Amino acid sequence: MSLAAVRKSKNILAKEMAERVGLSVLELRAIEEGRQTPRVCVAQIWANALGLTFEEYSRHYYAKADPDQLCEE
Repeated sequence: MSLAAVRKSKNILAKEMAERVGLSVLELRAIEEGRQTPRVCVAQIWANALGLTFEEYSRHYYAKADPDQLCEE
């Protein structure tokens, strides 16, 4: 599941999430689409805003950005 899908499942609009993590909506969407890599501090704030651990956030991010980076479970 992508970060955008997680966000939407929690009924959080892109504009609201961008405000929570201190990004523009364009930056937020670029990260959600895997076109931009977030700074670690932004990723942690984002994870907290979604109620995820950093590891869970990373799995959702890399599933879209670069699936080859994911480890087999």
